[in-house]
Amino acid sequence: MWQYQVSVDDYSSGKLINEFLIDNYLPKRLRGALRQHKGLVVNGQIVATSYVLKIDDRLTMKFHTDDFYAPDSYRPNYHRAIKVIYENNDLMVLDKPAGMKMHAHSPSEDDTLLNYAAAYFKQNQAVSAQAPAQPYMVHRLDRDTSGLVLIAKNPIVVPILNRQLSKKEMQRTYYAWVKGHMSATTGIINRPIGQHPTDDRLRWVDDDCGQLAQTTWQVVEQLSDRSLLKLALSTGRMHQIRVHLASMGHPIIGDSLYGGPQANRLMLQAGQLDLIQPFSRQCLSIKLKNNQLFLE
Repeated sequence: MWQYQVSVDDYSSGKLINEFLIDNYLPKRLRGALRQHKGLVVNGQIVATSYVLKIDDRLTMKFHTDDFYAPDSYRPNYHRAIKVIYENNDLMVLDKPAGMKMHAHSPSEDDTLLNYAAAYFKQNQAVSAQAPAQPYMVHRLDRDTSGLVLIAKNPIVVPILNRQLSKKEMQRTYYAWVKGHMSATTGIINRPIGQHPTDDRLRWVDDDCGQLAQTTWQVVEQLSDRSLLKLALSTGRMHQIRVHLASMGHPIIGDSLYGGPQANRLMLQAGQLDLIQPFSRQCLSIKLKNNQLFLE
């Protein structure tokens, strides 16, 4: 069982519990489970979703394990430490190295970020929502991309963070060294992206059948043969930044899949993550410091 406690503040005081849960993006499926299981408790007393919250009330939400879709279980791997940039009771932000996969595709695979995160939780006896913490993926980085990635520690906050992503309330900022000089200092790329017709590994710009994709870019630095760009995503298509920049004739340096100049790694890094802490509305802005990628 997972239990999540909230202390009611001025902003939430006077709202029905159901209004509070909707405002905080808790899915209808989970709101229904709380009603069915009588899982709403205020100050030690079971209440209905029509209860009006008051300042300093202690709201506890009790979820059963089967309220959630069966999560992937990641076998802990203790042979490599992860770099934790930020952590609280609900989530943590890690600095993923280039060349590491996000998650396993089979039960026997364990050389991935989430396997190492599972080991970190075990080693630290981490608890989240009054249960042993487990790693849940919220968004992905390509294997060859490094930088900040968000991991949830309990299944309650996963759909809430996913909703922030879909509503563009979570902002991800990337940096990349690209080939050549840009023709302007800023720009927006609006090109649909779809599956490549002959290579399953690749995506390409597909104006007829592709999914909407938007990338905003800004020049940070220009050298003789390359430019450093700051990039923001309005959508999250696979290989989006790589495909969009290659389509402009400015592939990322080190991107062998999309025609980039040779380098010892893909020169793309997630450098900043801005989000809202579930249920508290606290704004979190997490930046990657001392970034070696941009000293080259």
